[in-house]
Amino acid sequence: MGYLIERVSYLRGLADGMKLDKDSNEVRLLDEIIELIDDIATSVESLEEQQDDLSETLADLEEDFCDLEDYIYEDEDELCCDELECPNCGSILSIDEDILDDSDEITIKCPNCGEDVSIDFECDGDCCGCAGCDDEEEE
Repeated sequence: MGYLIERVSYLRGLADGMKLDKDSNEVRLLDEIIELIDDIATSVESLEEQQDDLSETLADLEEDFCDLEDYIYEDEDELCCDELECPNCGSILSIDEDILDDSDEITIKCPNCGEDVSIDFECDGDCCGCAGCDDEEEE
């Protein structure tokens, strides 16, 4: 039982304990006021329950959305096919598409550590559109 409904019950008990004349206008008015307050308290309690349900539903939706977002963007942290991590210093190397040709291997110089980095293009058919994938699609 909610706090407001408890308070209304207390008021009703006080009014009953006063042993007032039930037929007087004042007592009828007091009874009606207590009944109105009881209706308001019941409505407020119902709204609080609905608010709690909506908050829980919203929290569930937020969790589902975060799961969906993680699923959609899970590969975002992985390097794209036009980026490579230098095996010597760990910095991210951006690969200009102009240097890519039909060869299976290219060598670029890491701007951070100055070491040559060889890139071997052996496509497994599951990348973001390299020449190897293009050749497989045409077959």
